[in-house]
Amino acid sequence: MEKKLNTKETFDLAVKKHQEKNYQVAINLYNEVLKVEPTHVDAHNNLGVISEKQGDLQKAKNYYEKAVAIEPNNSNYHTNLGGVFNELGEPQKAISCYEKAIAIDPNFLNAHFNLGTVFNTLGDHQKAINSYEKVITIDHKYLNAHYNLGIIFNTLGDYQKAISCYE
Repeated sequence: MEKKLNTKETFDLAVKKHQEKNYQVAINLYNEVLKVEPTHVDAHNNLGVISEKQGDLQKAKNYYEKAVAIEPNNSNYHTNLGGVFNELGEPQKAISCYEKAIAIDPNFLNAHFNLGTVFNTLGDHQKAINSYEKVITIDHKYLNAHYNLGIIFNTLGDYQKAISCYE
């Protein structure tokens, strides 16, 4: 006789299946959690992560928006939503999400880094530089920030600064 799992056990199993990249089983389990507990924020967020990995950006956006609505003071959820907006070609909405994440957690590296990436894509090099420098101030070993700064300085013709970023 099979034991019925409680919500926590179902969620934990969903996370395990998610980590194993068994996405369909994970999706089914997360949905089971949401049937019992519709405001389970991590189930919404994780469904967003899977949807994004599977290329369904609209569905991912919807899940992340639900997570943000349930728990608006979570910088990670805002950052995930910002990533989807960026992938959907809506950089201003992405910037807004990253700025909200930073307002919640001023030292949240991913939000600063992603913000720098959006600014760089938009050609706003100074704001991108500021974002990447903030990342490096928080964690000087964040190599991608050094690398991206180097690319920007190279693009701007400031080769000495570019070289120093790569060293």
